[in-house]
Amino acid sequence: MKAWSNKPWKLLLTLVLLSVTWSVAVPEVHASPVNVQQESGSRTKQAIVEKWLQYRPLGTDGNYMSADNIYETTPQLTAPYAKGSIKHEYIEDGIKAANFVRYLAGLPDDLEADWSIEEQEQAAALLSAVNNQLLHGQEKPADMEQSLFDLGNVGTQRSNLIRGSKTFYNHVLGYMSDSDGVNIGTVGHRRWILNPLMAKTMFGMIYSAPDAKGSSSPFAAMYALNQDRDKAEVSYDYVAWPSAGFFPQELFATRDAWSVSLNTDKYDRKRTEDIKVTLIRERDGRTWQFDSSNKDTAGNYFSVETSGYGIPFSVIFRPDDIGAFSEDDTFKVAITGLYDTAGQAAKVQFQTTFFNLLSSPIARYTIQLHKGETLQLGTRSGARTDGVDYVSGNSSVAAIDASGVIKAVAPGSTWVSVDSYTGMLNRVNIVVADKTATEQVSKWAVKDYALAKSNGLVDKPHDHSYQTPISRYDFAALAIQMLETATSQYLYTEEIGIGHSPFKDVDDWRITWANLNGIIQGTGQNKFSPTNTITREQAATLMLNVYKQAQRILGKDEIVWEDIPRTVAAFTDDRAIAKWAKENVYRATELTIMKGTGSNQFTPKGKLTYEQTFVLLQNVFDLIEKQKNV
Repeated sequence: MKAWSNKPWKLLLTLVLLSVTWSVAVPEVHASPVNVQQESGSRTKQAIVEKWLQYRPLGTDGNYMSADNIYETTPQLTAPYAKGSIKHEYIEDGIKAANFVRYLAGLPDDLEADWSIEEQEQAAALLSAVNNQLLHGQEKPADMEQSLFDLGNVGTQRSNLIRGSKTFYNHVLGYMSDSDGVNIGTVGHRRWILNPLMAKTMFGMIYSAPDAKGSSSPFAAMYALNQDRDKAEVSYDYVAWPSAGFFPQELFATRDAWSVSLNTDKYDRKRTEDIKVTLIRERDGRTWQFDSSNKDTAGNYFSVETSGYGIPFSVIFRPDDIGAFSEDDTFKVAITGLYDTAGQAAKVQFQTTFFNLLSSPIARYTIQLHKGETLQLGTRSGARTDGVDYVSGNSSVAAIDASGVIKAVAPGSTWVSVDSYTGMLNRVNIVVADKTATEQVSKWAVKDYALAKSNGLVDKPHDHSYQTPISRYDFAALAIQMLETATSQYLYTEEIGIGHSPFKDVDDWRITWANLNGIIQGTGQNKFSPTNTITREQAATLMLNVYKQAQRILGKDEIVWEDIPRTVAAFTDDRAIAKWAKENVYRATELTIMKGTGSNQFTPKGKLTYEQTFVLLQNVFDLIEKQKNV
């Protein structure tokens, strides 16, 4: 669950910050300040990898801070209350997370744990857990000691608060997202962590009492108001998230808001009415424009925020319909309408290039295995080169070895993960069937079937009936799932959800998307005829349509089919190929999407089977993967 706050906390925390700011003594000046723009803009991927290895979490999959192992001393959630304490290695894990995100932003990554407020942050977590709420300033439980309440209440007023996530590392990543409908207007939790003056922080966490179902939820606090750093230690025009230069995709979701916090010693935060932002995606030229009219907290959004969250001047924007990032996806940011403190017009420009820091599984959909079956899990490599961490959620159901080979051990359900340090998107669900498979793939298709399955193109609901003709419904569904997998995009939108189908005999977003984007048509009279089968000559056209959509999604130049030379010889059953399908049959063959059926025949009227579909999907997948690097 993302960090949550309410408006009264924002006002209260701002007032506290101002009083702290006014009382700060003038510190000793240090030479050679950190220059944020130089630091963030000049880094290599390898430098980021090395820093990641220094700061990576204690474990994978966000499950290593369970209630039975995090406490040095156990808390008490009923009278007489006790705040307990957290083992120091877990607090240091949170410090590492904060230092890594500060490093990425170009800030000094030398935060230390402030042990003087350890009890305060733990008391803040206790108060939140007892009251079962996240509020910055809470009511006193009737049976709690006044001194304990006062300590915890101060902590809630001066801290980022969160519930649900089980590690301090993931708490920091949640604060950095800060893009739900409540927080997007300020991204205040993020700005506290990216405050140039922060030098220390502290974490606290307590699991709530079990509910009626026996489950409990962690409540946590991170101190936000530290300003112990000498102002002269950091030089910056702005602090951006994501920052300029290379930036790991794993730490920024496409639905996250961008923020650029401007140095108020250089920029006038009172003149904001003319501020606008232009965001350009380099690979396809897609452009987003932002100004004060963009207020959709669920979509295209823009805000200029001048409250006292860390740097008290931040331009916040989020593009809608951005899809997923591609490898080395570069975005150019231009902020205009700014004024410097001398009253002169100013502009901020930079570019951010997203890359994969860690390896990840290719598959997105559940894979079915049979007891005793093995499968090499398909992965996409990241910039990290020291190895890959594979983990099984339950190795007694499905084990995975150091090379990524999954072995189905016993019936049941579990997951396997690949370098799953920053969330659960690097997991693949695995279902192990009880019996040995009775249906077998044809020998000619075994190799490609296994490859398609390892890439998640053969999901559990469709892993059957291999020699049976595939239905139009299953073909379209599998094609769209492959398209999502190959392009690393999420194609679903509310506009194509339940109730938006153009057909009266099927209502599935995948079919709707395929139809709206020209992959497959209906059969007339508002019908899709989902149970009808597909011929091989029809499949040639459909697969080319899928490939064309992949090119569009990836921002590649539109395919000119006529430019593809024909070198393959005519099939001996060429006359049996329908005139409308002939060109596409040979184009699909030329692109190695399809092959003949033997004896130089294509068998155009033959019914496309499930196993043939799996092979075609893998062929198109391979073609798309090659095009990514062109």
